[in-house]
Amino acid sequence: MAERFENILDECLERLRHGDSVEQCLARYPEQAAELAPLLRVAEDSQKASSAVNPRPEFKAQARHKLEACMQGGEPKPERKKASAIGWVPRWAVVVASVILIFLVAGTGTVAASTSSMPDDTLYPVKLATERVRLGLSRGEINKARVNVRLADRRVKEIVYLAKKGDSRRLEKVLLRLEGHINDIERVIEANADRPKVQEALTDLKALLEERAAENEAAIEGATNNTDDPGILRHVLERYRQRCQSALGSGWRGS
Repeated sequence: MAERFENILDECLERLRHGDSVEQCLARYPEQAAELAPLLRVAEDSQKASSAVNPRPEFKAQARHKLEACMQGGEPKPERKKASAIGWVPRWAVVVASVILIFLVAGTGTVAASTSSMPDDTLYPVKLATERVRLGLSRGEINKARVNVRLADRRVKEIVYLAKKGDSRRLEKVLLRLEGHINDIERVIEANADRPKVQEALTDLKALLEERAAENEAAIEGATNNTDDPGILRHVLERYRQRCQSALGSGWRGS
């Protein structure tokens, strides 16, 4: 089965970060080269710009404020029926513009380092912003849902970390994000339930969610012995199971 475009794009972006050229990436995937080329060249330019440009502190502050507003779901709604001054703009162009903004605000190395950050780290907002960009780059509802499955894994790790630290305030916020990922997956499953052409992809998605949910449940259960308040993780586990049960249907009982 051909690799999905968003996975190929992920790999190529990672290769760019580790020194490969755009041409090397395109040579690996000639069939996707036409779609990959504009995205990779803008990403490459943004990396060069981030190392050569030092934005003014005011710009960084404003940009960071806008990024945080987007992450909180507070971005202003576009006016309806208002045409762009430059005409129609492809969705990927808007997403790549977001990538450039993140690179300018944080720097390429900071974006890469943010991947392992936790909710009490200063880089955590950058991590959330790059996740939103990754979702924006995913083509199609089912592919977005697969990304949400992987992002749910991250939220579980963060919850376990916060439970060990006894940080219940941040933990509740992360739990809401975790439930949001599962809710988005459930909406995709429901919306495509009667579409014969996507049943194979939908089956794969549900199998992936079931596999990851079982492992995440085991991780949460295993962490209850390493926290001073095991009740909070039991609460998390109950809510997580309920959301997964709703998304996967009555055939899934959890671990």
